[in-house]
Amino acid sequence: MNIVKRSLLAVSMACAVWGGFFYLSPPVASAYGGGTQAERYPQRVTAAQFDQYASEKLEQALAATGETRSHEITLARPTQDMKAPSGELICQVDVPKAIRYTGTTPVHVSVYVNQVFYRRQILYYRVKVYDTALITTRDLKPDENIGAGDVKLADITVDEPPTTYLKDYAAIAGRVPTRFLSAGKPLTESVLQSALVIEVNTPITLVSNVGGVEVRAEGTALQRGRIGDRIRVKNTRSGRMLLGTVVDAHTVKVGS
Repeated sequence: MNIVKRSLLAVSMACAVWGGFFYLSPPVASAYGGGTQAERYPQRVTAAQFDQYASEKLEQALAATGETRSHEITLARPTQDMKAPSGELICQVDVPKAIRYTGTTPVHVSVYVNQVFYRRQILYYRVKVYDTALITTRDLKPDENIGAGDVKLADITVDEPPTTYLKDYAAIAGRVPTRFLSAGKPLTESVLQSALVIEVNTPITLVSNVGGVEVRAEGTALQRGRIGDRIRVKNTRSGRMLLGTVVDAHTVKVGS
C-alpha cells in the first residue's frame, strides 16, 4: 500500500475560492477493475490526514502574508475518509489568496492517483488572529477631542488583514475621529485625523519665502483647516486671496 507523504504535497497559492461547492467525481469501475470494493480501493486517506495537510498549508500561507501575530487555526467543518485505488497518491492543497479572519476559509485538497485527478475534498477553517491595540472606552463623535480616559490598551481579535492598530498613546495626540466611533472600537490610522486648528475668520500669520528671506504678514483664514491642509486665506493689508498650507493654529504658509 502506498503511503501519502508530506513530501508529495503539491502546493498552489494561485487558486480561487469556489464558493463552497464541488463535484465529487465517482471512480470509473472499468478503470480500477472488478472484485470487491476493498480490492478495488485498497488505500485510504483519512480525515485526520486531510486536516493535517490542509492546516499545515494554511499555516504556511498565513506566514507568507507576513502575519506574525498570535493566532489560532481551528477546523470548523471536517471532511471524511476517502477510499482510493492502488497507485501513487498525491494530495494537492489549495488555499485561497484572501484568508478570512472572520467567518471560515475553505481549503481544497485534490487527490491524484498516478498523477490522474481522482477526487477533491474541502475543509473549512476559522482563523483567529490576536493583537494589542488602543480601543475607545466610550462613544466618540467626529472631530471630538480624545482625552486620556477615552482610550485604553487592550487585547483584541483582528477583524481583517492587513489592519495595523495603534498601540502608542503618542500616536493619537492632537488627533480626532474621522467618523462616529462606538465604545470598544480599536483605533487605526484610517479612523483618526488631525484636529481642526483654524476656524473661518481666524486671524493668522501668513509666511512666505521671497528670495530666501522669510516674509510675514497679517492674514485671515477663509476656511477651516487642520495641520497640513490647503486652505484659502486673505492678506489683511492687500486684500489678496491666496492658497496656503496650515502650519499650526496661528500660521499658514503661502507661495511655493
